[in-house]
Amino acid sequence: MNTRTGRAGLVVAFLAAVAACASGPPKTAAQRLADQATADRVELALAADEDLYSRHIIVRADEGVVRLSGFVWDPPDLVTAERIAGSVQGVAKVVNALELQRNGVDNSAVSR
Repeated sequence: MNTRTGRAGLVVAFLAAVAACASGPPKTAAQRLADQATADRVELALAADEDLYSRHIIVRADEGVVRLSGFVWDPPDLVTAERIAGSVQGVAKVVNALELQRNGVDNSAVSR
């Protein structure tokens, strides 16, 4: 085996080991349920706001960190969604990855 192939093999093995350690232990069923319950509470809170159209907001929770993704129609909704999510019980941090939908047709049955 030449040295270049041996080094490449070592690099691959090292990267695999780092990736395995970075992922951490698998979540327990209780942790998964708690995360889902937090995400559900956030989704309900977003849907309850009469001024926010939240159908296109995706909510994921991981140990108190909630990630919002998807899109909203109006610029103020970016801030509103984050504020609402942050006010929900069990949310320690909100990562706002929402995008502003452009080129949508406001108040259309197709776009809403």
